[in-house]
Amino acid sequence: MGKRTCLFALILIVVLAGCKVIDNIRKDIPIHDMDSLKDHYSGRTAWTRSLLIDSKGGGIIDRDTKVMIVGLDMHWSGAVTVKGPGRKRIRHHLNLERPITKEIFEEKMGRLFWFKKPEYRYRMNLRRYGKKTAKAIFNHEIFKGMKRQAALESWGYPDEMKSTELGGVLEEQWIFKDPRQQTKKRYVWLRDGLVDKYEE
Repeated sequence: MGKRTCLFALILIVVLAGCKVIDNIRKDIPIHDMDSLKDHYSGRTAWTRSLLIDSKGGGIIDRDTKVMIVGLDMHWSGAVTVKGPGRKRIRHHLNLERPITKEIFEEKMGRLFWFKKPEYRYRMNLRRYGKKTAKAIFNHEIFKGMKRQAALESWGYPDEMKSTELGGVLEEQWIFKDPRQQTKKRYVWLRDGLVDKYEE
């Protein structure tokens, strides 16, 4: 009788644990939002805003490379699968904080991809920033005095972002990493929303 009670208790724990996992997934992002995101992104052409690194070590897709989004994973920390040059598939982890929501997922997709052609983006940046900045963004260049948003458009979102405020002046340091060059990093320092200096 003791063995049966222990076995029953064990089964009950496993079942309840499974229910808790399912409950967490539901709390993260409802099924109808998952379907909505898949309908919105699957099959779309995009251009990469940052490096896409395959989760299984199958390679890297560089910035501003034309890709097609072929799959979304909205469980755990999230992932996106794209088909890049030579029809190569890359599954990139999104590393999202839980709980995952539709808004968090969309924000991450916006940081990873552009959905307009480079030429269109150049024309829009020409109107927004002027010729010097638009040309720098198009060529993925940074210069001293460049606006913060323009720098994000040019180099994408950094892997690390540190900020401090001294005497009412906001200072930021951005750090960009490239797994192909483990020892090499790129840096941008900003002061009150403008690029102060940078290091490639």
